[in-house]
Amino acid sequence: MIRSATLTRPERRHRWLILGVFLSPLLGATLYNQGLHIPGLICPLYHFTGVPCPSCGLTRSFMAMARGDVLRAVQFHAFGPLLYGVFLLLGLHIMWELILNRAITIPYWRWLERQRVHWGILGLFLGYYLLRLTTWYQRGELPGRVVW
Repeated sequence: MIRSATLTRPERRHRWLILGVFLSPLLGATLYNQGLHIPGLICPLYHFTGVPCPSCGLTRSFMAMARGDVLRAVQFHAFGPLLYGVFLLLGLHIMWELILNRAITIPYWRWLERQRVHWGILGLFLGYYLLRLTTWYQRGELPGRVVW
């Protein structure tokens, strides 16, 4: 549903910021596939402890999605294709609002604003991370003990 009032200047600026946030990982994955590499880009948790972080594999998953390789993307990180799709859809939504210069109400937005949904998504994400850590540890891919 489209609101009748046009977007104000601050609302347009805010949407441009949101658009940059949603589309920059997608553009970055595409450029990374084309050979653009950022030197010194490392995960501090993995670098200092040898333990992968909860988002370990998301960059490779996004790169696979940018190539259209969904199966490989899921292998790198199960949440990768889902996040890629959400970023793409929300980015397109914001672009459409900027083109129309009007706010567009999404029917499922109220559902996404519920704090219970946020906690549920966080729980799923951390549960998946714990499952991955357990699997990596059983395979011997994690250090036996972390030395500080």
